[in-house]
Amino acid sequence: MKYLNYIFTSLILLFVPIYGLLIAVGSAIILDTFTGIFKSIKLNGWKSIRSRKLSNIISKMALYEICIVFLYLIDNFVLNEFIKSAFGFDFMFTKICAILLIFVELVSIKENIEETFKVDIWDLLKKTFNRAKEIKTDLDEITK
Repeated sequence: MKYLNYIFTSLILLFVPIYGLLIAVGSAIILDTFTGIFKSIKLNGWKSIRSRKLSNIISKMALYEICIVFLYLIDNFVLNEFIKSAFGFDFMFTKICAILLIFVELVSIKENIEETFKVDIWDLLKKTFNRAKEIKTDLDEITK
């Protein structure tokens, strides 16, 4: 039993450098799931929630997290020295994979919000930035 604890502790310590990436990807998946549930309830009512559809989150979470773990192992034991000498930072492929997975989830969250509230987020951002430019121009004219 004592050796089993040592092995378990060693495995946990092996993955300490990427725990932030694992939490970030997991949080993005959970946020996407919540926005998807909200969209489904808002558009189709409570009857649209099915446990079969909700069980997909488990496989999605496992697949994404295992992908990051395996890329980390490859990065750590095979590629890290080459990548660190060429680019100057650790675990490049693991970080790129995490960024891409989070980006996929953010696009899904954006789509869920747009379908739920019938808004175009990019159009709202453009209007906001244009309005901010107008305000900045007005302030610059006042201060002159």
